[in-house]
Amino acid sequence: MARYVPLTVWMALRDRLFLRLGLALVTVVLVLGILWIRAPIQDLYGYDQPYYLGIAYDLVHAGRYTDGYVYSTPSPDGTRPPGMRFSPLYPAALAVAAILDPSLDRGMSCVVADVPGVACPRSASLVRTVQFALLCGFYLLLWWIAEMVSGSQRVGWFALLLGLFAAPQLMGTVNYLMTENVTLFLVTAATAAAVRATVSARPGYWLAFAGALLGLAALTRPAFEYLFLASAATGVVLALLRPHKRQGLVLALSFVVGGCIVMLPWIVRNELVLSRPAISFGYASRILAQRIAFDQMSWSELGKSFVCWLPDGSGMGTLLWGPGACAQFQLEQRADTFYWIGNTTFMDTTIAAAGGLDHHLGYLVRNYISPDLPWHIMVSVAMALRGITINHYWGLVLTFVCASVTWRALRTGDQRVLIATLPGWFMLAFHATCAVNQVRYNLMLVVPYSLAGGLALEHAWARWVRMPAPKVTSQAG
Repeated sequence: MARYVPLTVWMALRDRLFLRLGLALVTVVLVLGILWIRAPIQDLYGYDQPYYLGIAYDLVHAGRYTDGYVYSTPSPDGTRPPGMRFSPLYPAALAVAAILDPSLDRGMSCVVADVPGVACPRSASLVRTVQFALLCGFYLLLWWIAEMVSGSQRVGWFALLLGLFAAPQLMGTVNYLMTENVTLFLVTAATAAAVRATVSARPGYWLAFAGALLGLAALTRPAFEYLFLASAATGVVLALLRPHKRQGLVLALSFVVGGCIVMLPWIVRNELVLSRPAISFGYASRILAQRIAFDQMSWSELGKSFVCWLPDGSGMGTLLWGPGACAQFQLEQRADTFYWIGNTTFMDTTIAAAGGLDHHLGYLVRNYISPDLPWHIMVSVAMALRGITINHYWGLVLTFVCASVTWRALRTGDQRVLIATLPGWFMLAFHATCAVNQVRYNLMLVVPYSLAGGLALEHAWARWVRMPAPKVTSQAG
């Protein structure tokens, strides 16, 4: 009978895990479902949706990956030339969805036709359903990461419940046909795989899986290519610092190989078709030009930006400096905003001065960032503030909690906490220095924020439980 005991114990643990997983899933679906019912169905014109829909349209109707109708003009035969401005995964997914969902194909065709005064269909039920499922998966991964990092089921529940407070912000990724929802799931899954590697008997497999998932994120949004490169470089450096260098290098190589297997076919395609061995081209320098335009602000404007980029900053700015004090910091198409200057006159001037788009990125770095690096960093600090206010003050408060938890992990060498937190900090710094930072670029911070909040609540809970009961003294009447 003794040999059957381990099987019995495993089945009991498995059943308990399934019970907890089922409870977590029901909680997530219930909360997100209520929010989804209340969320308005968005049209297909807002933000970057036309870019991806245009590429998907060409994939379906011309069988060619292009830069879409926004950034490329048709040839005499009516088709657009091949392109690589955007990463391919999301437009390809939209193309598959359009084939399966004729209503999406009609809406997509209407958007590409761009007929003034015509209201295009909004139906994209298949894509939005998949994105809702991915958001549910994201929250389950958050719960799992918190449990693995802390070794505590209670921290997992604390983190999940805290994370659900950010759900109103994340729900916006479901009804818009943009990359944020998919990259949020992929990066979180990569984080979960990397954390799992620290407790697995076969860490190389999990790290290869993490690299592959991060590679898929880079094929969805180009910025995550830099997170992959930074993670790989960090892995190699840490391996060289370890006593057993060979073992560490093998693990780092597993991560690199996993990512390269995923990304290389697209890079090879770009080399063969466009003679550019890269994931994208024409995206990075334009985004950087938009960001550098904000470096033109004065000292007083920099001070105002720290107020104006708070969740209620426009109202505060009006109270402090009068109506319209924060207008120039908004992402609006007006001649007096830094954003629009970066998108128009500054963009055109620097591309011309650089001798074309091929040299634009290097020109911006040499002539605008390097000569005035301290100022660029100072503006980037303010720009970082603009990206951390996830669901308003939820993100702002948890930023300080997460910073404290990360600092302690750096001092103690807590590997799992660092794996869960440092990628979010890296991408926040990257977006603040290289792009016009926005909250939607930093949604991956929900994981480290929720984890840090869960650990803080666990610490407070433990202190409360250990607190001695107050002494009761009786008084004689």
